[in-house]
Amino acid sequence: MKISNGLPDYLSGLPVGDLYRFGELSALVSTVETPPSNASFVFLPNQVGHPEFEDADEVFWQAVTELYLTTPRTDGELPLVYWGFHSFDLLLRRSSNGVLVTDRTVYLVDAGRSSAAIALVDVAAIRVEGDELLVHSVSGPGARLGLTQAQRLLEPTTAEDAAGYLSAIIAALPRTAEAPASALTPAERVSRSNLSSDFQLPGRAGDAKSLAKLASKWKLPATDPVLLALSSATFAGVYGLALTSTTLYSRDLMEPLESTALADIDPAAIHWDAEAKNFRVNATQTIPALPSITDGNREYFLQLLRELLT
Repeated sequence: MKISNGLPDYLSGLPVGDLYRFGELSALVSTVETPPSNASFVFLPNQVGHPEFEDADEVFWQAVTELYLTTPRTDGELPLVYWGFHSFDLLLRRSSNGVLVTDRTVYLVDAGRSSAAIALVDVAAIRVEGDELLVHSVSGPGARLGLTQAQRLLEPTTAEDAAGYLSAIIAALPRTAEAPASALTPAERVSRSNLSSDFQLPGRAGDAKSLAKLASKWKLPATDPVLLALSSATFAGVYGLALTSTTLYSRDLMEPLESTALADIDPAAIHWDAEAKNFRVNATQTIPALPSITDGNREYFLQLLRELLT
């Protein structure tokens, strides 16, 4: 299955400050020389002119999707370097194996065996042991990447050079202070989430029309502007949720608008009602399951919603 490069769309959903930082950090890592023996294994963001592969940008994005976005340690991380290779199953579907370095975390996936997300890496302890690449944490256990599957690609110095290259990359990156979710505005929290592109935010020019339409259809007070919305529309009208500085609004198709003052919401009590197939805020308000909320991201959305209302 062809994997397109979704990195530009991912980056466009991040706050402007993060985009500047991505530019700075990606320029920084590009100055770390790739050992010739590792030419087949190193991939950079939006890369063109890769010495081995024309689809290097797509290889990088697949690694971001499988190593980071599937199980992120924190939201809104900036992917900077992927060192790795592909394995194939019986249906010839390829999976990413290797190490993805972001501005906050080192992700390691050995497809079918193990995975890890390491916040603080001991750069002095990245090494090769037998047919495995070891990445150790400063404060706890690390992870191992088996190299047997890539044996035909390995030159005599490939593995050792890889350990040195990854050590140099991680050592060159300044550690990013992770702002707690409570320190972010609701729009910033959404912008850093994996559902960023599904929400409508007033700071995005393309969303302004949708938010104005929602506010008009729902007859929301102009004195309490919408901070964010997650909505969709059919011939039956606009449905979904909207958040202001004082109130959580929601509406399901063919149903009246519901609302609750933020001061009266217990975020921990919000839950998925499997029978009703919606999110229960309290005894009088629910949030419909929109097309962007799936079985795979339902718990993630629920946690994000609780954080937005805390």
